Amino acid sequence: MRHTLWISAGFALLVAGCGSETPQDSDDADLTISMDPPAQGYQLVTEPYEVPAFTEVDICSVVHLQPKGDEQLVWVDHMESLTSSGTHHMNVVLGQFSFLDGFLGEGAAADALGTSASQLPCSELSSMELGFPVFPSQRENQEITFPEGVAVPMTAPLTLVFSHHYVNTRDTPVIINAALNLSTVPAEEVEEVGSLIFSDIGDLEVAPQTRRTEARTCVVERDVEVVLVSTHSHEWATCATMNHYDGASGAVEAESFYVNKQWDQPPILHFEPETFSLSAGDGIHWACHYENDTEGALVNDGTAAGEMCVLAAVTWPAPLSVAEIEQVVAEGDLAVMVSLLGDFFGPCDSVRDDVPGPWPTGDAALDGEAACADFTQTESNTLE
Repeated sequence: MRHTLWISAGFALLVAGCGSETPQDSDDADLTISMDPPAQGYQLVTEPYEVPAFTEVDICSVVHLQPKGDEQLVWVDHMESLTSSGTHHMNVVLGQFSFLDGFLGEGAAADALGTSASQLPCSELSSMELGFPVFPSQRENQEITFPEGVAVPMTAPLTLVFSHHYVNTRDTPVIINAALNLSTVPAEEVEEVGSLIFSDIGDLEVAPQTRRTEARTCVVERDVEVVLVSTHSHEWATCATMNHYDGASGAVEAESFYVNKQWDQPPILHFEPETFSLSAGDGIHWACHYENDTEGALVNDGTAAGEMCVLAAVTWPAPLSVAEIEQVVAEGDLAVMVSLLGDFFGPCDSVRDDVPGPWPTGDAALDGEAACADFTQTESNTLE
């Protein structure tokens, strides 16, 4: 019996090198990459794609993960991606289509996606709206390392979509691709299951020639430990911040525990095991501080010319235990598999826009004091 993948805590942390080969010289039109495969696990690589001169593309590559022998359920405790130099972002997307081949036979995933093509513009994949970004990466080389005893479950066969957003500012074409390593550990070493929080501010709008802070509060409905956090925004965000929200008092701590002033290289902040705990009702207040010096409004339209304000966090435990997941996989119930997608990754349990933060929101003149001037940049780290 064949099943699917919950890569629910798929998120990324930069660690330079890590066995990866660096992309070719930036003056070379061939920017394709390769990296060493994991000692134990899987490597997924997209086919090279040519991006024309002065072109912005969001190309979707349909990638298939095949089982090794008769293995069905494996546990992933480490992930690493590598993308071509100049990538805006590369998101690995999972959806209901991902595991249909394992239940309904080969070709079912292609039918759900509406295409058998292995590579096409993402705008032509309407079913992508039903997918979840389980590994959003914005840096060329990124990693996630789970604490000892924490992992995410994966089975095969599996269909994933790599959404590769690239802006070619050169006057010549470039060739790009991406790779993802999934390292696995024995089942007996797994004690807890990880999951992903990924929330965006969809109705974001910053008026022309203004400064504005957009903020939301992500509230959890169960006790969790936070593994790591990061953000995603575009070039008009002078910084993105995170502050702890205390559900009991309804207050946001004044001091930010995360600050990113480098929109194109957001740090990923890991926490040592059980050092960042959220009780049910607590959460994270995240904000993006913008300076729109253009003559047009900035909106969240999915392009590099627009803006975004994303909170991403990996937490544990997931709603299901290791034993419960093993049972679900063994039973092979497609309806249960589908229902679990939203439990393992997706937006915050609830998002509030009425929680006062440490800074004013609303539009202000550009000649005012920049909100991020005195903030200290957070640096990426990792777990040993």
